[in-house]
Amino acid sequence: MGGIGKTTIAAAIFQEFSPKYEGSCFLANVREESSRHGLNYIFNRLLSELLHEHVHITTPKIVSAAILRRLRRKKVFIVLDDVNTSELLENLLGVGQDYLGVGSKVIVTTRDKHVLLSRSVDHIHEVTEMNDENSLKLFSLNAFNRTHPPENEYWELSKRALAYARGNPLALKVLGSFLHSKTEKEWDNALTKLKRIPNADIQKVLRLSFNELDDTEKDIFLDIACFFKGEEKEKVIRILNECGFFADIGIRNLLDKALISIATNKNIQMHDLIQEMGHKIVCEESLKNPGKRSRVWHRDEICDILKNDEGSATIETIYLDMTERTEICISSDALRKMPKLRLLAFANDNGYGQKRVDYTLSLPTALELPNNLRYIQWDGCPLKSLSTTSWPSKLVELSMPYSDLEKLWDEPLNFPSLELIYLASSKRMIECPDLSGAPNLKEVWVNGCDKLTHLHPSIFSLPKLSGLCVYGCKELKSLSSNNCSTSLERVVAYNCPNLEEFSIPISKDHSDIHVHLRSTALKQLPSSIVHLQHLVNFSFPISDLLMDLPEKYTNQIMLSDPNNQECDSVATLRRILPSPMFHYLKELKFDGCQSLTELPDTISLLSSLLLISLHNTNITSFPENIKTLPRLKVVILCHCERLQHVPALPPSVHDFKVWDCKSLRTVSGSNTEELKIQHGTTFIFLNCVMLDEESYNTILKDAIARMEIKAKSLSATRTENRIEECTVVDDGDGFLSEDNANVGKICYFLPIRGSKLDDLFHNGSSQNSISIQLPLSSNFSGFIFYLALPPIPPCNTGDLDIRFGFECYLETSWGQRTHIASSSLIGWGCSFYHGFQMNVMSDHVLLWYDSQCCKQIMKIIRGRKAIDDDDNNANLEVKFFARLPNKEEVVIKECGIRWIYTNMEKESRVCRFKRSRQVFELEEKDLESDDEGEELVPPAKKFKHSLMEVESVENLRKKLEQLLHIQFDGGFLSAEIKLGYNV
Repeated sequence: MGGIGKTTIAAAIFQEFSPKYEGSCFLANVREESSRHGLNYIFNRLLSELLHEHVHITTPKIVSAAILRRLRRKKVFIVLDDVNTSELLENLLGVGQDYLGVGSKVIVTTRDKHVLLSRSVDHIHEVTEMNDENSLKLFSLNAFNRTHPPENEYWELSKRALAYARGNPLALKVLGSFLHSKTEKEWDNALTKLKRIPNADIQKVLRLSFNELDDTEKDIFLDIACFFKGEEKEKVIRILNECGFFADIGIRNLLDKALISIATNKNIQMHDLIQEMGHKIVCEESLKNPGKRSRVWHRDEICDILKNDEGSATIETIYLDMTERTEICISSDALRKMPKLRLLAFANDNGYGQKRVDYTLSLPTALELPNNLRYIQWDGCPLKSLSTTSWPSKLVELSMPYSDLEKLWDEPLNFPSLELIYLASSKRMIECPDLSGAPNLKEVWVNGCDKLTHLHPSIFSLPKLSGLCVYGCKELKSLSSNNCSTSLERVVAYNCPNLEEFSIPISKDHSDIHVHLRSTALKQLPSSIVHLQHLVNFSFPISDLLMDLPEKYTNQIMLSDPNNQECDSVATLRRILPSPMFHYLKELKFDGCQSLTELPDTISLLSSLLLISLHNTNITSFPENIKTLPRLKVVILCHCERLQHVPALPPSVHDFKVWDCKSLRTVSGSNTEELKIQHGTTFIFLNCVMLDEESYNTILKDAIARMEIKAKSLSATRTENRIEECTVVDDGDGFLSEDNANVGKICYFLPIRGSKLDDLFHNGSSQNSISIQLPLSSNFSGFIFYLALPPIPPCNTGDLDIRFGFECYLETSWGQRTHIASSSLIGWGCSFYHGFQMNVMSDHVLLWYDSQCCKQIMKIIRGRKAIDDDDNNANLEVKFFARLPNKEEVVIKECGIRWIYTNMEKESRVCRFKRSRQVFELEEKDLESDDEGEELVPPAKKFKHSLMEVESVENLRKKLEQLLHIQFDGGFLSAEIKLGYNV
């Protein structure tokens, strides 16, 4: 991404390290200079600066042997700034960098990651956006000549400016300089103007990457900027491939050029400034007439186009956000004038199967859709039928959730390209049409269609059908067909209380599928599925019928209440758990089992069980013998509001998540001697507000014990010169941790009870940051953090994903302040169903240990001691944050730190803690040696040039701080910057 700071960082590195080399050269703007003056000019300039004399070479491919010998004898430092092709890089450095001497370093900045991937580079670092704190500092320096805005209306105006810049240093600097010395009214006017007219200086830099795209890549970019931002990557690729845009490679190239990114949920994201650039490019197609642009997205412009027939053959995409529009009129000729229209969306979705506003729609009697349409999204369509509509034959996806449709069409229609139909929560739909004319149809979603009684049997004969979702169809009585697609991967038909028949002839050879039939009226196991094996997932009501299923029938099963209300769930479970199907079961889940009041003791027979999950049950306690399950790793309890006690869990458990179990009072601790070292641990007790103080203290002690065991194990591996990789490891059971992003981290989250947290921690603060003096002992091996959070108002489950993080800075006795590490912890949400309201009801505390961050910080600290062993007054400053997905900051009421030592008993003789102004201060007490004469403070070591990493990190940070008067965020070198290039 342009303006993110690649050149600035490269220049700072060059200024700091180039004097240590025999020759150096900083070639700025290689892209522009080579285009203006030619490659030979750039190459001769490079050679002249490295050899300190004028050199003239007619072509880089022919270099005299004398010059090559001189170059190969020199250790040089080179920065090539803004290189746009791998060929240019090869011509400047030679194949295999054979022009350069041993020990030479090359840094390359580029907007295109592929330039670096095509070479054998040592390191690729991506420059990320600046965090909020540093964005405010950089902006304020340019706007106010100070590090923060004045205490008046400029505070709120500055927040608007930061929201626009989104952490881009160029935008922050340009915008701050532009607003400098202007009045509040002028600020408000300028920031409002930016919503419609982007800043030219910023756009000029950003557009360079767009200009290098080919025509199909430009189309993909503009479609994402104007239509698909936030959509799932695979969906976008599928649709754009049908548009002839070669989207697989096109999306990859946009990623390499940092024009888009892929979020953790696999959705395509785009920086607001880059999206704004895309909008500006489209607007330039016709400055005064939106109807002659290729893409339209402004509500008022679209409504005028549709109502007044102002469209044209130029329009390819229409995206109408209907959340603020209640009246829409489409004239009879409006869409007919748009023969090139490919993508059409009337968006009115809140993300949870509900439309956000009601609206009125005026349509012609016969709606004629352009035949070029590939994608139609019409949220909350108010029409009862589209039988008179002229449907496009090139359609790839039809999405009409929570519509008023009763049916789509009367007769079979020809849809040779149609791959997905999404009609979820269309409450009035009574029939699903004949789909035999859609041979490429892969997915049909009619879940939540309350009045749907049956499906047309043609659906199961579709050769490419992979998924059918009918869950929540209250009136659905039968799923039957004489045929079944060999491509079928999942049938999701749970919560269909009137479903009495399931007769889909699934072949015995067709296993490895998902079949969900829980909460249905089925009185027998369907004969069509009894013979299957190795189902990925299976769900069914609690029933003795499950005893008839064979071994290895499925790895995962989810159970619901029995169909017969008189059936005893607990007794039935006691009988069926010893049956063959459960012998090799890995995941056991209960969903909405209101009749389940306890788990039977036969649960201990499930020796292969890895995960157990209970949602909305009436259990009051777990069986004590749960601790005998040798392989259990994950326990999830959600909305079990009568649960009062949880016994000791097996030492193998690394994820224990308890949501809204508001009667839970007691939790037994683990045997710390049996705890296993795991790659990541998460224990959550969200809104367990009745926890007694003894259990609260038990959980805190368990957390500290796990974290100290982990820290000491890492210290042991370091002593033995072994490296522990921070990756998720399959233990041979086929089960990987679900929280891959939290690997190497241990976190506990629970309501705060009576005991004071600072009794367990060495230092505390009532703010969101803490500064403490580093311990002097060589036994120091890590630290544990805690944060205290206030209540958080209710929000939808998908939105409650609290993200925690911190930044660490090392402050030396001579005033140097260096950023040395950062860490982030992805939060959690309830995964059971959308629309679930979840909140944080009271003050909660997070205990947090990050092994990789500890190793990084301790490595820097030890490197400092090797350089200057007399610096005994260094402080560690830690700044914490907690924020919601909308980037709203969550207040941090308290924070603190607990040091971890490899030998706590020895440390207790050396150090003691005392309370002073809510902060513990470490007092030195005979730090020369312990009782056995062992030296606790390592001897002074000579400075070694081999400490390149410590030197690079610390001196780089220092130089950047001097240059910009700020500290950069954690990952400050970019995927576009190559550091330490050995040749």
